[in-house]
Amino acid sequence: MTVKLISRFVLLTLLLSASSAYADEVYRLRLFFGLSLPGGGGVSLEQWQAFQNDEIVKTFDGFNVVDSVGYYKGKPERSKVVTVIVDEQGVEKAKVLASLYARRFGQESVMLVKVPVAEWDFIGPDYKSATNGQ
Repeated sequence: MTVKLISRFVLLTLLLSASSAYADEVYRLRLFFGLSLPGGGGVSLEQWQAFQNDEIVKTFDGFNVVDSVGYYKGKPERSKVVTVIVDEQGVEKAKVLASLYARRFGQESVMLVKVPVAEWDFIGPDYKSATNGQ
């Protein structure tokens, strides 16, 4: 009886510590915004810049945008790939942002890829390598 009780306590402790570790997890998100419009044509550079400035800039403190050509069902499509490092709250913000874009520009969806980040840092000009001491 005592062994079962101790085992349950150890299991509960492990589960609680694991859940708190995930609460602090950081993710790299990539959002793939297609620029083709369902009826033909595409999202203009001005429309994209307005969405970026009015929505993405207000949602995230920092992000990266890359021009891309994606393929869907064998057809090429101009797209923008937005990369951002976020916590779980940022993931939810990204999903809201993706849904807003899909509604605004009549998209079926915006692809979101979420990858856990093991380590991240900002390296400034004063960084000194531990291996060469410089």
